[in-house]
Amino acid sequence: MTSKPAVLRRFVAMAVAALAVVVAPAPASAGRAPNRLIIDTDFGQWWDDVAALAAAHAAADQGRTRILGVVSDVNNPWNAPALDALNTWYGRPDIPIGVTAGAPAVDQNYSRLLAETFPHAGRSEDSVALYRRLLRSQPDHSVTILSIGALTGLSRLLRTDRALVARKVARTVVMGGEYPHATVPEWNFGLDLDATRHVVAGWPTPVVFDGFEIGLRVRVGNNVCVTHPAGSPVRAAFDVLYGCGNAQSDGTWDPTALYYAVYGTGGVYELAGAGGHNVVTPDGRNIWTEGGHRQRYLVLTDPARLAGRLDALIDTT
Repeated sequence: MTSKPAVLRRFVAMAVAALAVVVAPAPASAGRAPNRLIIDTDFGQWWDDVAALAAAHAAADQGRTRILGVVSDVNNPWNAPALDALNTWYGRPDIPIGVTAGAPAVDQNYSRLLAETFPHAGRSEDSVALYRRLLRSQPDHSVTILSIGALTGLSRLLRTDRALVARKVARTVVMGGEYPHATVPEWNFGLDLDATRHVVAGWPTPVVFDGFEIGLRVRVGNNVCVTHPAGSPVRAAFDVLYGCGNAQSDGTWDPTALYYAVYGTGGVYELAGAGGHNVVTPDGRNIWTEGGHRQRYLVLTDPARLAGRLDALIDTT
């Protein structure tokens, strides 16, 4: 006899699957080339890095993106094998992993669990070397970089080979700051303030900023423990932080930037800040200032639609 909880879980799973059909972004049309994506993440601390990677893999399954590499931008020795384990679970064990030497040290919440529980090859390389290798192999002005953590690795890349960045990167999407101005330093910007100020002031290709205020209006991830099997590293990370049957109510930051990096404004965003640029003050706050043409920031126009689309991606297994 089927228990009431089992029936309820099955019903919820069916409902989520049906919702995904309605709200999921459309697959790539025939002949449309996927964008070329490098993800730079402070993985290991909070759930939204896991959710952003889950969404990226779902987008790759749709043919909308090709994940060239993933970089850990914080000093956590468990991150490289954990990222490799997550990519392996999604069927992409060959995605290279970069680590950033001298990056800011942070505590890990789930990286060690993923590294010790799930299969992986455990290979990694220096992040600047990886960036240069990947960028050199791509067509000019073709790569999207998604920064959802510290900007340490990007700052070192900029100091090492600015010309390569200018030639190969089409755009960079940075989750960080608050717009049009911040009253307190945002977490990602504050992880390595010198690197943040260097990248924000001197990045040579177009940049779109996804601010802290956007994530406050979006709640996703509450279906993970229903839609993901028990052997899912995504579910394992959520279980550590919330417990299955969770009620994630903190906000959603990194996946919102991933969505724009792959799908563009998509009826959920507008681009703002034309004719201006971002300035990060010595104390870590930021303010949008007149002058410039390479930088914009996102304004969220439909949080409910964005949440539905992100859940559809994250819940894909």
